[in-house]
Amino acid sequence: MVTSTSNRIVADHITRNMVLIAAVAATLHCALLGLRPYPGDFLMKSAMCILLASAAWRERYRLYAVALLFSATGDVLLAGNGERWFIPGLASFLVTHLLYAVIFVRDPRLPRIGLRGGRRIAAVVIPAFALGYAAFLFPRLGALAVPVVLYMGAIVAMAVLSLRIAPVVVPVGAVLFMVSDSLLAFDKFVAGSAWFGPPIWITYAAAQLLIAYGLLVTTQAPISEKP
Repeated sequence: MVTSTSNRIVADHITRNMVLIAAVAATLHCALLGLRPYPGDFLMKSAMCILLASAAWRERYRLYAVALLFSATGDVLLAGNGERWFIPGLASFLVTHLLYAVIFVRDPRLPRIGLRGGRRIAAVVIPAFALGYAAFLFPRLGALAVPVVLYMGAIVAMAVLSLRIAPVVVPVGAVLFMVSDSLLAFDKFVAGSAWFGPPIWITYAAAQLLIAYGLLVTTQAPISEKP
């Protein structure tokens, strides 16, 4: 019993450190945004999600690890400016959101609560904002209208479903994911500017790190439970 508890404490410490290292990697990428493109920049961009996926796999959170690997793939595909990689990158993140939604609904290890107060308000504001933003973007989307609208539906569903997860960092992270993608869409389809890069990355990195903290740290004991 003592040995098992000691092993769990060590494992908790390692997982927290892996999340911290992922945060450091995200910060480094942000600091180097002004130097892109540079050799290996796609590796630096994807390092955060690869590290988080490693932590998730270590905690036996397989589905979450796979979702993060799809995010890392999307990071790599969207690292360049080539239009031909936009749809594959969008598809990678679409899979991420669908897997996150499945985790939020079906994973028995996550503590859940009812929609009250701010969470209830968010459940109304999130889809209302998405509908308004979709209407604003739609005339500018051209041939990308269908995939972009499908993607928006997936991320809205993910964000709304996250509202029932008890650790508040999880829904906050999900909403920040929406904020990041909204900025990315504005940059791509409305008014592209170099200054969008840092806020897009900061909100995206914060989203992934907060969700990871909520799933891997605050609910770590049940996640690591052996059958």
